[in-house]
Amino acid sequence: MHLRRLIGLSGVLSYLTVPAGLTAQVAGGVELYGTLVNAEPVARTMGGLSLGVGTPYVGIRGSGGLGISSLGAQTGGTTQGPSNLVWATNADLLLGPVNARLGEGFMPYAFAGVGMESSAQPAAFTDAIRTWSYGGGMQLALGRLLSVNGEARSRHLAAMATPADSQFVRGIEYRIGIGLHFGGGRQRSSVYSRRTSDTRRTSDTPPRAPRPSPSTRTTWPVSTTSASGAARRVVPTAEQYIGTPYRYGGTSPRTGFDCSGFVQYVYGMQGVNLPRTSRQMAGSGIAVSTSALAVGDLMLFSQGGRISHVAIYAGNGRFIHSSSSGNGVRYDDLGTRRGKWFADHMVAARRVTGDGRILVNAFAGGPLIAFDQFDPPDSAPPPSR
Repeated sequence: MHLRRLIGLSGVLSYLTVPAGLTAQVAGGVELYGTLVNAEPVARTMGGLSLGVGTPYVGIRGSGGLGISSLGAQTGGTTQGPSNLVWATNADLLLGPVNARLGEGFMPYAFAGVGMESSAQPAAFTDAIRTWSYGGGMQLALGRLLSVNGEARSRHLAAMATPADSQFVRGIEYRIGIGLHFGGGRQRSSVYSRRTSDTRRTSDTPPRAPRPSPSTRTTWPVSTTSASGAARRVVPTAEQYIGTPYRYGGTSPRTGFDCSGFVQYVYGMQGVNLPRTSRQMAGSGIAVSTSALAVGDLMLFSQGGRISHVAIYAGNGRFIHSSSSGNGVRYDDLGTRRGKWFADHMVAARRVTGDGRILVNAFAGGPLIAFDQFDPPDSAPPPSR
């Protein structure tokens, strides 16, 4: 009976649902852990597995482990005998950034919960002691997926109900584990690797300007209706910034734009979050033929064997972009001498909507293209005077 309760308790916690509005932020993890309780004269060590799920700062966790309990000295007329097989299970409420995106250093957390465990020297394996406990811990991220976790738990007897309860092991339980994390919303407006923070400190990076803040935002994937509306509106929006000077790494009309900073900015004004560089944008949205461009499509150009420039198609062979060779934001035409250079270097096109289908999510539908450097200036011939 107690064993069925043990299994049921862990199972229920593993499959508890969260409110529908939070599902996009749900994350979780699996942890392999070991514990030690050294409550003289009893030493108790266990190893086990836990499964946690939740939103970035509130979660639930179910765990269970097996181990051994032994007496370290003669106690109560009983000499030390063979180690006893023992078990424990816990159901905890977690408070802290343990389900947040990793890569942010040390993350403290607290927890409280209920559980069951065997006695120090169980007469039967299914003898169970009911407990409640609380404690705290620290998580250290090792990249985006792995973490090392350490915590301390103070366990207390819930109620004296069975003879087994008299063998409750009192003391602080220390636990250390290795976690594998999954899921979680990606809420950043731009895609950056850790090298971004280093890049921001270099002397050739312009100051960051505030991103536009429309009342409603659309993060891919989005419905085709909202995305196609953004594509129709983005060219008139982009046209407002004609004449804004080119600036390497620029993201603001106040300081200037580079090519991808301009595209990201004007699409951001329509509530669509795009990655930061042209190379990253090449992995977003839906691929379309360069011979079947529609208004609002992203045009990708290559220099030196890699994608390094992006523009927005405006229809009738015209496109708008921030060009170093054109001294800033301007229209160009694929049919002109200057436009032929862009036609010869165009290698791909991406669309923010696609014939009734849902957008491909650049952050989850494929490998993330990490930020490595800003787009370089283009080498097109200067505009004709």
